[in-house]
Amino acid sequence: MSDPVPMRAEIHSGQDLLPFRDKVFCLCLGFVGNAADARDLAQETYAKALTHYAVDRPANPQAWIMRIARNTCLDLARRKKSRGPQHPISEWTAMDGRTPEAVANREEEIGIVRKAIAGLPRRQRDVLVMREYGELSYEEIAQALAISAGTVMSRLNRARRAVLKFYREEHHEKAN
Repeated sequence: MSDPVPMRAEIHSGQDLLPFRDKVFCLCLGFVGNAADARDLAQETYAKALTHYAVDRPANPQAWIMRIARNTCLDLARRKKSRGPQHPISEWTAMDGRTPEAVANREEEIGIVRKAIAGLPRRQRDVLVMREYGELSYEEIAQALAISAGTVMSRLNRARRAVLKFYREEHHEKAN
């Protein structure tokens, strides 16, 4: 007698990871600063995730794939021996009726913020990018980084204060 055929074969194709593709892209964009590299890193993230998905079977797929995305971005930074984004995101300044001066000012402001984020200690930068670009909750960040939610809140608070301080100092210098 042969084994009965299961009613539905359990296939772990990673389909439940697809809803996170925009968040993965945004997270990568936050780390590298340009859309082309972010697309490549998001694709690399999904390739890694799909390779390990059936084995790891994460309880929280979003936190799991965001951790892979973060690590993939950090691997690239190590390979390039650079910290954080290097170029302003011109995709965010698409023509929408603004004057060239307004576009230039916006790009300058984005550049200042990116420089501030790049200068943060890695632990603070990771939390800030995961929250603001990846739109993860405190609990999801905590799970992805294997730290407590309180630590996430503390690092995020320090990171935001540091970025604001840097922005005010840079903007003040540029204005004078």
